[in-house]
Amino acid sequence: MTTNRSVHRLDERGTIRDWLVGPAWREPADDLDRHLDAAGSPWGKDGRWVLTNGPDVTTLKQQLYRARPLRRDAPLEPVTEGGQVSYVGPTGIAHQGTWQRIHTAPDGMVDWSAFCFTPEYRLALAATVVEVDQAEWRTLRLASTGPTMLFHDGLLIDESGTVSYMEPVERDIRIWLPSGTSTLVVASWQVAFRECRQVLRLRVGGLPVRVVIPSADADEYVSAAAEQILDAVGVTRWGSTERSVPLTGPDGAQLRISWSTAPEKSTRVRLDGGRAVVPLPEPAPGDEVGSASMLAAAAMSLRIGIDDERAPVQRTFPVAVLPSRYRGEPVGDPADWRREVLQHAADAGNPLAAFTVTGAQVSDKALEVALGMLTNRADCADFEAVGLMHLWHRVPSEGWAAGLRDRVRQALLGFKYWIDQPGLDAMCYFTENHQLVWHTAETLAGEAFPDDTFTNTGWSGAKHAEHGRTLAREWIERRLAGGFSEFDSNAYLAIDTLALVSLAEFSADRELAELAAGLADRVLFSLAANTWRGIHGAAHGRSYVQTLRSSRLEETAPITWLCFGVGALNDAVLPVTVLATARRYALPDAIRAVARHRADDWLGRQSYRGTYRFAHDLLERPYGSDALIYRTPDVMLASVQDYRVGLPGLQEHIWGATLGPETQIFVTHPPNASSSPSSRPNAWAGNRILPRVRQFRDTVLALYSFPDGDPTSRTHAWFPIAHLDEWARHGVWIAGRLGDGYVALATDGGAAPVESGPDAWQELLPAGDGTAWVCVVGRRATDGSFQQFLASLATPQFDTGRVRFTPPRGPALDLAWTGPFTVAGRPADLDADDQPEAWPQIDNPACLLHHGEEEMVIAIDGTEHRIDLRRGRPLP
Repeated sequence: MTTNRSVHRLDERGTIRDWLVGPAWREPADDLDRHLDAAGSPWGKDGRWVLTNGPDVTTLKQQLYRARPLRRDAPLEPVTEGGQVSYVGPTGIAHQGTWQRIHTAPDGMVDWSAFCFTPEYRLALAATVVEVDQAEWRTLRLASTGPTMLFHDGLLIDESGTVSYMEPVERDIRIWLPSGTSTLVVASWQVAFRECRQVLRLRVGGLPVRVVIPSADADEYVSAAAEQILDAVGVTRWGSTERSVPLTGPDGAQLRISWSTAPEKSTRVRLDGGRAVVPLPEPAPGDEVGSASMLAAAAMSLRIGIDDERAPVQRTFPVAVLPSRYRGEPVGDPADWRREVLQHAADAGNPLAAFTVTGAQVSDKALEVALGMLTNRADCADFEAVGLMHLWHRVPSEGWAAGLRDRVRQALLGFKYWIDQPGLDAMCYFTENHQLVWHTAETLAGEAFPDDTFTNTGWSGAKHAEHGRTLAREWIERRLAGGFSEFDSNAYLAIDTLALVSLAEFSADRELAELAAGLADRVLFSLAANTWRGIHGAAHGRSYVQTLRSSRLEETAPITWLCFGVGALNDAVLPVTVLATARRYALPDAIRAVARHRADDWLGRQSYRGTYRFAHDLLERPYGSDALIYRTPDVMLASVQDYRVGLPGLQEHIWGATLGPETQIFVTHPPNASSSPSSRPNAWAGNRILPRVRQFRDTVLALYSFPDGDPTSRTHAWFPIAHLDEWARHGVWIAGRLGDGYVALATDGGAAPVESGPDAWQELLPAGDGTAWVCVVGRRATDGSFQQFLASLATPQFDTGRVRFTPPRGPALDLAWTGPFTVAGRPADLDADDQPEAWPQIDNPACLLHHGEEEMVIAIDGTEHRIDLRRGRPLP
């Protein structure tokens, strides 16, 4: 029989995990000029600076909500899976959609988060039905990041106008639940300025209730059995170069699978021996390589159900098809690498690469996105403006489609180039990489059209050029002297390279061009020194989930391919094309020699120091990082030492071991279960509270702390077993081998792989409290066989807020939340004179640079290169 519904339990905290949701409906944010001055000063209490910085925009968002609140009318249609739902937005726009079933991630969040390139209002509905046999008062705990309205059986029972940035705010609502079923509908409101975390969660306090999802022709008993099977199904490889996904689960289960990229198609598989391989659909034209955008979470999602029409329950798992072209050892020479990169970029649709390779004319279609972003002032349009300037200089007039060159000129003349210029938009001006790209775009556009009037400001091009040059010079001089706040970002060093090489190539100011060339050398030197086999496995000041799971998606990967013959070819083609087509800027031989150098042990230290400026960073304090990189031919271990310990984190990747492009091993303290780039930090990128981490050569000790009320109070490790050649457990240790490289993790009580879900056999959960971890790397040449390496590891001593461990070759290491990190009983931060040691800015086999020195010398394997840290370096 069919009961026309599925029935579900609350989780152990009373969270409702099963919902029907509508789409996130969008409305234009066309009333910003009623709240902010588009042409006055950007600063102050009501300044438009808030539009580009998430936490600081909260007050404005609440003001916007008061002007455009949710309507107090519940949707009229019956709530049922696949049924229609309509909703009238604050401005009177009628929205239509369909109720779709979801099962939330373990944190219980219904999630419509998105990255929005232009400001927009976002409205969404979530509905569920609860059932009780005996009427009783309950307490509902509704958490959200934006205003909500809660309807019970069509009546409004609660509303809130509270806005938060990333972490939801929870409120209690007392409700009388009559016997039988009650329909709960939550309306959610947000306004998006770039990253927009739009989530809600509902918990039921007191005695449990049943959750009911109305669904025509469903059988709740069949669905219950199906759900038990689905809860045991897992995807064991988040990403693969193969167009297939391995599944595990109960033996004999027959599954029905569809894909987010082709929802109309489905396939059926049987788990023979508890395993199956699911082929993925062919990519759409132009989608043949994996995304390298820092805003992309995964290429597609699998929707997995039981092959029985009576069971509509499903699970959704993200998967990614990874770029197949990865190289861990160079093949050919720099001319070959340039040819490969340019052909790849041309195939990916980059018009400058296509012109360079084949002489192909720049078409209207090729610039449709870029021109649209400039016209609409979409976030990241600054990147596109710099790309357009390269086309302007590199492609002669006959190489453009008719009228297109003038369209580009007009777009550049009408564009906004910095926060102090008129316009209400949510373009980002306040991160380190965006700052320089803006200054580069303004400099080059102003120099290209010095006598023209730029319509947004009324300034001449010459005035814009001087404005851009002044800001660019200040930015570059600070980084030449002290390094980057976004240290070793595997997303943003590529963007820094884009801007620096552009200035070196085209700026009419020779001094500025040479400053830019010197800093470009420093960036590429850090890539040469702090990567391993084309994998940027260093600690990162900013990073994203997909790049931590696969180095093939790092935006720096194509640059290392071009410069060093190693890395990966992905969709991040703009920065590498700019570098590959450079004529004045050339990579120094000494930097290429650093990447080529193959020492049995490479130990590098990097100490950056600088100061934030409010008008650029919205912060006024010093920044600093002390990074350590240990490399052998078979493995890499890297970390940043004592980085802002105990403070809230954002997107920092604090430590990790690297054995291959898909075997980056690390531990985080997650604030939630999301992998969305609009959640910062999230389940895998960043930490809610930054740990205390110290490294001694091949060993990292890491301590984590959970404050009262922490939403997860746990850590977890990324340990992708399916990408290893071998793995084993030994006491509190879990270890893996890839080739001749080894890695081992230990925590109190040990850790075990998660066996189901989207991170099956990739995520480790600690048996104990997970507040202390030890990571050791090794290799066959020095540690013997994998079994010998594992047997050589002593059991660490875990105490409250402290861990002690002696690596196989010593010395004894001791780390606690308070007190010094000691090596062989001596504080590691004391120098030979027992004074606190000041790290050199750079200290590795190729370079020793102390803070305050005015020249950086790179010397290795008979090559040498010098950078004047006040003037950069000469250009031809």
